[in-house]
Amino acid sequence: MAKSISKNAIFKAMLNLFNIILPILVIPLVSRSFGDELYGYMGYGDSLTAYFLIFASFGIYQYGLREISKVRDDKTKLRQTFTSLFLFTSLTNIVASAAYMIFVAIFYKNEPYFYTCIILGFNLVFNTFYVEWVNEALENYDFIALKTMVVRIIYSALILLFVREKGDFLFYLYLVVGFNFINNIISFIYVKKRLRFDFSDLQFLRHVKPMLYVVILSNTGVLYTQLDKIMLKDSIGGTTAVGYYYMAQRIMLIVNTLLLTIIQVTMPRLSNYLGNNSKEEYLILLKKVIKIYFLLLFPASIGLLCLSKEAIYIFGGSSFLPAVPVMIVFAIYMLSIGVEGVIANQMIYLHGKEKEDAILVLIGGVINLIFNVLLSITGNFNMVSAITTTLIANLIVIALEYRMVKKVIKLDIHLFAYENIKYFYYSLIFIPITFGIKFVISNIFIACVVEVLICGLVYLGILVITKDLVFFELLNKVLVKFKLKKL
Repeated sequence: MAKSISKNAIFKAMLNLFNIILPILVIPLVSRSFGDELYGYMGYGDSLTAYFLIFASFGIYQYGLREISKVRDDKTKLRQTFTSLFLFTSLTNIVASAAYMIFVAIFYKNEPYFYTCIILGFNLVFNTFYVEWVNEALENYDFIALKTMVVRIIYSALILLFVREKGDFLFYLYLVVGFNFINNIISFIYVKKRLRFDFSDLQFLRHVKPMLYVVILSNTGVLYTQLDKIMLKDSIGGTTAVGYYYMAQRIMLIVNTLLLTIIQVTMPRLSNYLGNNSKEEYLILLKKVIKIYFLLLFPASIGLLCLSKEAIYIFGGSSFLPAVPVMIVFAIYMLSIGVEGVIANQMIYLHGKEKEDAILVLIGGVINLIFNVLLSITGNFNMVSAITTTLIANLIVIALEYRMVKKVIKLDIHLFAYENIKYFYYSLIFIPITFGIKFVISNIFIACVVEVLICGLVYLGILVITKDLVFFELLNKVLVKFKLKKL
């Protein structure tokens, strides 16, 4: 029996909201305690491990979620698929972990961030036990939410209690890696209690080719923000600029994580519909998801743009204020990756066109690389120009991917119709509102609260006045769920 999408969304939203609140408490303390240089070490180490994580995971999240969703109604195939995929990625994780440690030992042995990279490398080792793709495919969002919240509360409490100065940097690294392992191993134990291994029909070669395309897709993906951080360190020198860029990126990712709730919880259901040849149900759900997502994405993106200074100050303090211009562009970039995520994940990938998409993303990545190199040659490469070229490259990818959806997959979808894009126009009212409030109120915290409240009320007012069907449908579901309204 299929679980309620709205119930799944509530649990996922709880988790994503939780993942926003905790960083608001933790990141300011961490950034102030360590300063921009050590924070830059974290940003660089995170970028480096991200490269190797592509090969360690070998596309298991996207591919595993899709394949498990297709066979979840057949218990035998479910166990066999899980066993084959888990064994295969155990090997890729071991090989990638060994390669990473050797690489760091050879090329970064004398660098001040050497030990940081080594410690963060253990995330690759512990990635062996990452099985959240199984839980999401089986729609176990209640377990994921409760487990992750408990682990994160303990993790954040330890940071708040014991991280105070630069001397606590190593302790913080150990916490990051240790609790990543704890989070993964709990999920692994949970899955294994409900889904035993079945070695009767092991298949590896069948999975290698489509997973390899995901790896290629991920590899081309690092030609975007990951490339920016690496080139910032090498071109400008030092890790301070990387720290500023990393701060803006993390804030954007925190907000974007909450927005992705509706996308994440519907992926298994959409995949299941296509796996069972229920194309009509797939299209109905997809169109509904797009409307709901855009209703949230556009005001969040424009709102973050308007509150860029406040966001940087709250998370990083006055020493990170040079990151404000980067934050502004990242807010617009968040809008673009939201749109691209819908096209790539819910349309192209679920239709098995990851090979073609890898080529398109590679084109965009190469364009971004060329832009960055040209800017470096002319002496114009900096934090703002780096993310700006990444934004431009992503817009090109969106155009190419949408063309594929219409011409190759031939989906009857109108992503940029007024009924979807109108929320962007509604959100533009935030710009003059926040500008006026900043002019009147000088205190950054008070201004931030007032801006959020007024912009939120104005947006809700527009939705009510225009009698927006998507908004009222969501409102009715919320009222029913909380028993404030009868069915």
